[in-house]
Amino acid sequence: MKLAAAAGGTLLVSPNFAFAGEVDNLSIAWTTDTASWDPNQRLSPDPQTILKMVFDQPIDMTSDLKLTPGLLTEWTLADDAMSMHVTLRDDVTFSDGSKLTTEDFRYTFFERVNQGEELDIAVGFGTVSDIEILSPTEAVMQFSKPSPIVAQWLSFSASYVVSKAYAEKVGPEKMKTSPMGTGPYVLTEYQRDSRIVLTRRDDYWGDLPSAKQITIEIIPDPTARLAALESGTVDIATELSIRDVKRLEQGGTLNAVTNPIARIIYVTIRADGVFADRNVRLAAHHAVDKDLLSKAFFGGDAVTINQPTIPGMPSFLPDFHFDYDVAKAQELLAASGFGPDNPVTLDFATTNGQFPGDYDIARAVVTMWEKVGIKANLTVITESQWYELNASGKLPPASLFVWENGTGDPELFAGNMFDADLPFATYRTDEVTAMIKPLLKEPDYDTRIKGYEEFNQYLIEEGAMIPLLQAIQTIGYRNGIEIKPWANGLIRPEAITIS
Repeated sequence: MKLAAAAGGTLLVSPNFAFAGEVDNLSIAWTTDTASWDPNQRLSPDPQTILKMVFDQPIDMTSDLKLTPGLLTEWTLADDAMSMHVTLRDDVTFSDGSKLTTEDFRYTFFERVNQGEELDIAVGFGTVSDIEILSPTEAVMQFSKPSPIVAQWLSFSASYVVSKAYAEKVGPEKMKTSPMGTGPYVLTEYQRDSRIVLTRRDDYWGDLPSAKQITIEIIPDPTARLAALESGTVDIATELSIRDVKRLEQGGTLNAVTNPIARIIYVTIRADGVFADRNVRLAAHHAVDKDLLSKAFFGGDAVTINQPTIPGMPSFLPDFHFDYDVAKAQELLAASGFGPDNPVTLDFATTNGQFPGDYDIARAVVTMWEKVGIKANLTVITESQWYELNASGKLPPASLFVWENGTGDPELFAGNMFDADLPFATYRTDEVTAMIKPLLKEPDYDTRIKGYEEFNQYLIEEGAMIPLLQAIQTIGYRNGIEIKPWANGLIRPEAITIS
């Protein structure tokens, strides 16, 4: 099965975009620092824009999430999904001048994982049993079991190629602090949780972005990011409130854009405790007015969702609905002995400032639940605490969470969200495991997508999660700049034009 290929003469090295003038420095107000400069270490979505400025991926994505050549010019997955032949570009160098070869590709996606380093990249490439090197530019990936979405993984978070020679020279700890990649920029100044300065490589193998230097100011507070933009301290500010974006759009002195992205906001559910009762799970979903959430916190721009994916992606069911129905919620709770005068009580965790409106959305859900007979005690946690609590089995019965899938593939939505072998699953049952495990190794595309359609519907009808909204990325920027948004939420330097 041939997934994608491009002839050398027509290779797209910078998907979808051409830029105009140049600028000496472009400053961006960003939400959080990268947890590590080792690009294979963490799958967290927020640092990926930063990491992709320094590192390149084997396969790239167009703005609408189509696979396109990156460091690879060609990739061919075997019909049984047990191997994939890949061809690398022959003109790529790391920032130290050394040439990229299949030795680096093998090291990144096989040797690093195989030698037991603590890397999130193992989630996508743990099935790689070997990478056979045929030449400096050709190799064959071998898998221990069918791996139908390896091409998507090669374009996803943390899938950046690192230099074998550099990694072995400096060791794992220095990889976390001193990055060296094939990307368009190099790190020239770094103050943790404060400032990142990246300088453009004029010897970059692809088209040069318009900014000779990019300064990223780490500003966690959205109000402070807006103030930095309005004062002229930064040229671009991300993740502003919808209210502020609407004001910027109407003001004329600054610009703003709202970008629906491949990220969903949802409520996680545990299968034990109070939510062992299916009636309670379903009542909690029926009680949420998602249209109101969209209007109240996103100006009506956020698309409401009833399944663990977004419109237009594979496995999305356009005719599937789950109604907001207060009477039905009360009926289900009453069948289990609960109601407004005798509420079921549970803890509910949320982040505050991780994405626009998170805490306010959680408070609104608490209010909606209270009307039908669910009393939720809201607590604030960080994203890292969410993972720690889930790993220790101490995550509250419900939590507001955001899930990003820059590929749109259902395995990286429902598949990873509910695979009990991964650190993301909260609803764990034998039935879910029995449904999901065959899909993770199904080589036939149509069969796999059909299976995920059925799995998505099952999850909602069982109350295994409460999908709320397709997330919106908000970007404010000064006049004289134009930005082409990417559906995976990345801000691409080559997608910024300067007039």
